[in-house]
Amino acid sequence: MNFPGRNFARHLFWVTVGRFPAVRVWLTRMFVPSRDLDVSLFGATLRINSREEIGLARAGRQADENIIFRDEVATLLNLALLLQPGDVFVDIGANVGLYSSILSRFANAYPETKFVAIEPNPETVQRLRESLRNAPVTVLNVAVSDTESELAFQRGITSGVFKVAEPGQPVAAVVPCQKLDALPIPEGDLVLKIDVEDHELQVLNGAEQLLKSGRVKVVYLDGYSSKLVPPLLQQHGFRLFDGRTLARSDHEVPPFSLLGIHTSRLPVP
Repeated sequence: MNFPGRNFARHLFWVTVGRFPAVRVWLTRMFVPSRDLDVSLFGATLRINSREEIGLARAGRQADENIIFRDEVATLLNLALLLQPGDVFVDIGANVGLYSSILSRFANAYPETKFVAIEPNPETVQRLRESLRNAPVTVLNVAVSDTESELAFQRGITSGVFKVAEPGQPVAAVVPCQKLDALPIPEGDLVLKIDVEDHELQVLNGAEQLLKSGRVKVVYLDGYSSKLVPPLLQQHGFRLFDGRTLARSDHEVPPFSLLGIHTSRLPVP
């Protein structure tokens, strides 16, 4: 329930209770049941007790209700684990820069690592540039596909679902389009994050030369609509994983969050 001064009342309650630890223990035991359960946080499953680990229990509930905490943070952690000094992180469909802003901090320790953020929405890219104004990230306001042309985009409910317009759909913007192969991507091993609202196959087809070159060591797709995407990655030498948990997907391919690591970067079985 929301009411005026709710946050202040909550703050006052916890400050007051914090001064009397015995009262806090009594209230916790009175109102919080004690039971063992599993919660999922950042792609990891934890066995907790709802009373003894009350903070984790609360965080698990909040994460379930928020797509950023439930899905994006887990993927961010996995990409951070895979990023190495000297790599080039290419954020295709960067939106306002959640991935680029966080991962580009890696350059504070390893300045040879490069970052490129690509966003087609001419309105969103203004906020992206502000998000990254103090970050070592090259921002490109361009669409990425399998041809060099222009693409018509339709507006979604939010900026995160700005997508290529279907025939007959109202057009919000017409954006210059390039193949990823033709863009000025710095030298180095590539970590690609692709979030392009059902245009994933075209983006990968437009990166054919990069994929053949062996430079692409990691590809992460935040959703994909074509069943041709997983076999295409496998044909180019990628082993597939769940993007949120990093579980191997040798038999069952994740229907949404898909991560490929090139076999040349994995230990020989």
